[in-house]
Amino acid sequence: MSGIFNFFDYNSPGPGVPKDEPAKPRIIVFIQIYLRKFWNLVKVNALFFFFNIPALVLVIFSFVIFLGFQGNLAQGTFMRSMIFLSFSSFFMSVPVITSGPAQAGFTYILRNYSMQKHAFIWSDFIEYTKNNFKQAILISAIDIFALLFVFVDIYLYTISSMNGFFISIFAYFISLLLIIFLMMHLYIYPMLVTFKLSLKQIYKNAFLLALLKFLPNIGILFVCFVISAMPFFIIPAAAIILFPIITLSTVGLITNFYVYPILEKFMIKVVSKKT
Repeated sequence: MSGIFNFFDYNSPGPGVPKDEPAKPRIIVFIQIYLRKFWNLVKVNALFFFFNIPALVLVIFSFVIFLGFQGNLAQGTFMRSMIFLSFSSFFMSVPVITSGPAQAGFTYILRNYSMQKHAFIWSDFIEYTKNNFKQAILISAIDIFALLFVFVDIYLYTISSMNGFFISIFAYFISLLLIIFLMMHLYIYPMLVTFKLSLKQIYKNAFLLALLKFLPNIGILFVCFVISAMPFFIIPAAAIILFPIITLSTVGLITNFYVYPILEKFMIKVVSKKT
């Protein structure tokens, strides 16, 4: 398990480690950052939640529609179950449909925390929200288009009378697209706030990293799904309370803590970093 997330890599030193002191496991470094920054994470979570209320309404509405298909799901095949579960995780695992500019400010702060660097919650949030406004809006538009694409495809799938073999191929294909799209979103906003790249370059690099780190990405998506979505099925009342308080920033810190070393390895030496 140690090599899956790079979370449990005992050979990866954290910043600021004295030469004569053994490197701490990545998971220990993460826990220390999380505990040290906990109240700041609460503040960042609340700020991001406020700016994302319209997007969250869209997510909730979409998820309610998903739940509305549960009757069909219960009577459907394994393939139908798989496509709807993929649809659910599409919304709940990683913030996909968000207010893009706010996502940029949110990501910059959590990226800095993951690097054990300082960030001013309000001023940095506003600065990076404004500085990345145009590209972030376009990313949001792409996400909304993807949402509509999924809605239409799932609707067509549920009413289709095609041969079972072709339905199965279709379900696998749509599920794979959703998974890759989620993986790309692990990298899109960290790249947006770290590098000076065109939108085309961001999506190209995100796609390549989604494939290159496919298995570790799956692991991180699963962790994020457990933290963000599973509580809604187990203890809904607690999940509703925690979501605007700490859930979003917890998932954001996890993804940035995982992603930044990958960007550092594959991109920092090639692309000029934003100041």
